[in-house]
Amino acid sequence: MRVLKFSIFVFAAIALSAFCIAQKKVSLIVAEYDDNASVNHLQHVVNYTFLDGAMVSREELLAIPTQKAGVKGNYIRFDIGKNKLYRNRYIVTGIGNIIDIKNKKVLLEEKDEFIAFSGDSVIFYTNDIFKGKYYSVFNLKTEKYQKVENANYNPLPRPTVEVDDTGEPFVINAYATSGKKETLVKDAGYGEAQPLIGDNVKRKFPVFWLDNKNFLYANFTKNQHMASIYKVGTDKSIEKIADIDEIPATAENTSFEYDAAGNVIYTCGKGKFMIDMKKKKAEPVVFETVGNNFFVESAENAKYGRAIKFESTETGKKWCRVDNAQTTSGYAAFQTDMVVGTDRYPQGVAVWNSTTKKWTNLDVSSLANIIGWVSE
Repeated sequence: MRVLKFSIFVFAAIALSAFCIAQKKVSLIVAEYDDNASVNHLQHVVNYTFLDGAMVSREELLAIPTQKAGVKGNYIRFDIGKNKLYRNRYIVTGIGNIIDIKNKKVLLEEKDEFIAFSGDSVIFYTNDIFKGKYYSVFNLKTEKYQKVENANYNPLPRPTVEVDDTGEPFVINAYATSGKKETLVKDAGYGEAQPLIGDNVKRKFPVFWLDNKNFLYANFTKNQHMASIYKVGTDKSIEKIADIDEIPATAENTSFEYDAAGNVIYTCGKGKFMIDMKKKKAEPVVFETVGNNFFVESAENAKYGRAIKFESTETGKKWCRVDNAQTTSGYAAFQTDMVVGTDRYPQGVAVWNSTTKKWTNLDVSSLANIIGWVSE
């Protein structure tokens, strides 16, 4: 009898455990424009809840204007730059606003450059011709935003690197917190232009830190059709990593970033390249990793858009964006379009999950951005 009771107990425990594992609840946070956004300038932060692969609810968390009386330029925007979701609760927009989706309110209206999260602090940097250069810290507990008055404060233990574009070729200088200036690169090329055509166009110049002592930059030739990727150390060491030639003109800025697997990706008019520091190569990216074992075809195919894979299995083909794709364990969300000839029409958000192995289409008539996933 005791053995029977014990067996029943074990079976019940296993069944309950399996049920709890299966009942995985996650939420996708999306920013949507109001249907009358051209008049009221509103955007809505919306929570789509999924349970066991199925979308079970939609909740509008708050409405926020993109413009506000007395505020010059943008007020709060989700469609500029990359949004960050911190602690399953705080959205930091690409322009530096902070929104608390748990308490459904705006915490920070300021627009500064995001630097880092540090516990309960969000660190920003201001570099303004009128305001000056300084760091600021927003405390998530006290909800206070303060300028750091200590001129020597630096949350990142590395010098400030700036590009001097007053002459040609450009020069890269490093500035210590003491203000001491050192020239790291005397010939940094000519930067890029946006677009890479025409005269008197402001050159752009991305610098990408690998750690606190080394960074990458792209040294463009004057005609803009070739770039060499260099690794530069704060000790003035310079190492060529790779060359990329036959770069076509484009209206997009080149950029460096880490992908979800920690690889350095360089994007230019020729496409996306993985920068391999050990092999000193720039390898074209065929499938991009967007995290959690999801992969998306990098180049858009004229017939079907992009193939999407989970692990090694194709889940489908979509006309979709890669830059704002959001994933969590077993779920992936993509902004999709319908393509007719050369015309594109937004179709909302497509979500695939590994439980049902099916797609769910969210009817978002006017998408601002996909923010990210919240696990519960």
